[in-house]
Amino acid sequence: METITLIADRDAKSPVAEAYRTIRTNIQFSNVGQELKTIIVTSATPNEGKSTTISNLAVVMAQAGHKVLLMDCDMRNPTQHKLF
Repeated sequence: METITLIADRDAKSPVAEAYRTIRTNIQFSNVGQELKTIIVTSATPNEGKSTTISNLAVVMAQAGHKVLLMDCDMRNPTQHKLF
């Protein structure tokens, strides 16, 4: 298993961290006029980057002042507890 890096936390000025902030901003603007309560990230096959994406997205959302609850519902291969 490859290691997951919280690039948004470790190197906040990197282009990758900026890309996660761009995703955060796009999510916020896609729901103008309504409060966003839930984001679900899923895919059809393993090892597509779901854990990396959602953990870094959670970090940039928290950095922006949002309340964040990250739930790892992968019962076969949970990884979020290793990151945080």
